[in-house]
This record gives sequence, structure tokens and C-alpha cells, in this order.
Amino acid sequence: MKPLIFASRNGKEILRDPLNLAFGIGFPLVLMLLLSAIQANIPVSLFEIEHLAPGIAVFGLSFLALFSGTLIAKDRSTSYLMRLYAAPLRAADFILGYALPLLPIAVAQSAVCFATSIGLGLKPDIGTLAAIAVLLPAAALPPDSP
Repeated sequence: MKPLIFASRNGKEILRDPLNLAFGIGFPLVLMLLLSAIQANIPVSLFEIEHLAPGIAVFGLSFLALFSGTLIAKDRSTSYLMRLYAAPLRAADFILGYALPLLPIAVAQSAVCFATSIGLGLKPDIGTLAAIAVLLPAAALPPDSP
């Protein structure tokens, strides 16, 4: 129960900064649109949507590391983390508390990325769902420990 309470607090902290959230979901989307526009105007197979969509989805997960790193740094600078050390939390509770709020963001980010790529010409199949399923364990990896 303790990691869920801590994760709830961290989720609220992430949602309090909508600019980071919009940047984390929007920047990979803008990058995909720009690279697709390049592909449409230059007949090279470098930026085909079948290869571009999974790559951009994985690139988007790097923003999750940015979110968790920013949150941990903010907690550390405000001495909140020092007070948490006095709480009856184990190391696993800390890791789960920081990692759990990022999973819904990862799902939303992957869904937006693949939905946009379907709009750009990706043929939806079982491989699309498999790609999202493969991205989730990577998103569940714990952030840097405090």
C-alpha cells in the first residue's frame, strides 16, 4: 500500500507540470510528422512509416527518463527526499513509487504515436499491438534510484 500512496503523490506532481507532459507526448509526434513530410518529398526509403513509428515510440520513452529524473531532482532539492528516508519505505517502495505513475504516460505516448502513424499510412496489424506490448516493459524499468 505504501508504494501506491507514494506513486499517487508522484503522479500528481507529474500532472502539475502540463508543459513537460505535453512536450513528452507532443515532441515525438511532431518529429514523426516532420520525418514523414521529408519522406513524402524525397523518394528515399530512409523514413518509411513502418520503420519510423516504432523508432519514434522508443525515442518517446526517453522523455519518461526525463520526467522521473526531474521529479527525483526536485524532491532532492526541496529536501522532500530526506524526509522520505525517515518514512518506513523500503528501496522497492521508492522504485515502484517513482515508476508506476510513468506507465500510463508510456501507454498514452505509444498509443498517440501509433495512432498518428496509422493516420500517416501504417497498416494496423498484430505487429502494432506487439510493438506496444514490447514497449511497456521498457517503460516499467525503474528510474534512477534516489
